[in-house]
Amino acid sequence: MKLGELAGGVPGSTLDGNGDVEITGLAYDSRRVKPGDLFVAVEGLQADGHAFVGDAVARGAVAVAVDRDVTLPQGTPVLRMGSTRVGLAQVAAQFYDRPSRKLRVAGVTGTDGKTTTTHMAEHVLQASGVVAGAMSTVSFTGSGGEVDNLSGQTTMEAPEVQAWLARMVEGGVACAVIETTSHALVQERVGACDFDVAAFTNVGHDHLDYHATWDEYLEAKARLIDLTASSADKGIDKTAVLNRDDASYERLARRPIARRWTYGLTTASDLHPLDLNVTGTGSRFRMRTPLGETDVTLHVPARFNIYNALCAAGVCLALGVSLESVGTGLAGFEGVRGRLEPVDVGQDFRVYIDFAHSAGALASALAELRPFTSGRLIVVFGSTARSDHDRPGMGRAAADFADFFIITTDDPLDQDPVEIARDVQMGAEGKAPGHDYEIVIDRRAAIRRAIELARPGDCVLLAGKGHERSMRMASGSEPWDERAEAEAAIRERLAIR
Repeated sequence: MKLGELAGGVPGSTLDGNGDVEITGLAYDSRRVKPGDLFVAVEGLQADGHAFVGDAVARGAVAVAVDRDVTLPQGTPVLRMGSTRVGLAQVAAQFYDRPSRKLRVAGVTGTDGKTTTTHMAEHVLQASGVVAGAMSTVSFTGSGGEVDNLSGQTTMEAPEVQAWLARMVEGGVACAVIETTSHALVQERVGACDFDVAAFTNVGHDHLDYHATWDEYLEAKARLIDLTASSADKGIDKTAVLNRDDASYERLARRPIARRWTYGLTTASDLHPLDLNVTGTGSRFRMRTPLGETDVTLHVPARFNIYNALCAAGVCLALGVSLESVGTGLAGFEGVRGRLEPVDVGQDFRVYIDFAHSAGALASALAELRPFTSGRLIVVFGSTARSDHDRPGMGRAAADFADFFIITTDDPLDQDPVEIARDVQMGAEGKAPGHDYEIVIDRRAAIRRAIELARPGDCVLLAGKGHERSMRMASGSEPWDERAEAEAAIRERLAIR
């Protein structure tokens, strides 16, 4: 695409220099510039891209986009913007020919349950005959293919988001579901996505290291409604799907949008269950919706998955799926890798893998498993380097909800895993080391210790790593597979017996 054509699609931008320059790619990291790229200088948390425009040109960038004056080699075309953070999204959307306008798009945000709800909605769409794709913490799917998300980001930067949407369009996808974080909304990574549905799981108290207050965190999430309401018209009502039972509801409900549907466990919600029957492996209920009623059987455990299913149902109904197809589709959903994922190789106790890596998520997962655990509830977990504010809270969650817990390592990066474990231990007041819990820094050994301790009827939860395929240490990323480690530990124990 020629630079002038690109600039013409970016509101508020001005072009200095040759607009006939051919742009063959986009870059926002000067170290990854390729010849023919437009380099967009974005101010990040660690560095400001404006300091590296010279390096970008030296590496082959044929033009740069800036939001302040910079020194450049003479003759370098410059795209000037009010904000390169906002502009990066617009440039990416324009470069990939505004793919979200050729799809029906739902965004799913919230603190917990985003990934499951995203893939649940995608599954229902596919089961109903709609070619669908998804972008989540776990993977990117579309047109029959699936690629693991190894980026370390739930929602990638705008050029990657737009590139995947374009790939979906090329593959014949009709509907896309995007897991959308508060970081992504604040940082404009989805700023040029034309959404049709904004869905919310819950708004807890995570990420308060990034957002100063819960109010600020909620405001960041609420941007998804504003973005959806102002997006291009594609012939369906712009819809917000809100959790009526969550503390965020009253505030989110004040945001103007064409249609607002609520979900929850009481009849006060537009989508709610009737005759609810919950078991250790799933649930069964009749779902009432604004479009009628249908029977639902879920084959994924935990009460929070009922909420996820109601939210996913709202998304799919808003995107045009029939009520009967929604009920059928939910029945066929078998879960997401690393989300209360069962591990069963013939042992006489239960083992689950879950991504719970915050105090709230850990408490929720343990609380859900408790009613269906006849023996002891044992959990293995750690705290990441980035969750320093949440470490004692994780210790409290384990102390409150588990019968025995093992504190271990989870992505310590350049921090001392022993110090992290001590921070977690501070929250376990009233619990005695050696009797109520242990600290086993090596995660592989910690998993084996939990499996060794488990007796018939016990339940072991391996929390924190979930679907992830690496452990990030000071020395770099090391390969990691939580399920493989769990299966190996169980088989070792069964072999000894």
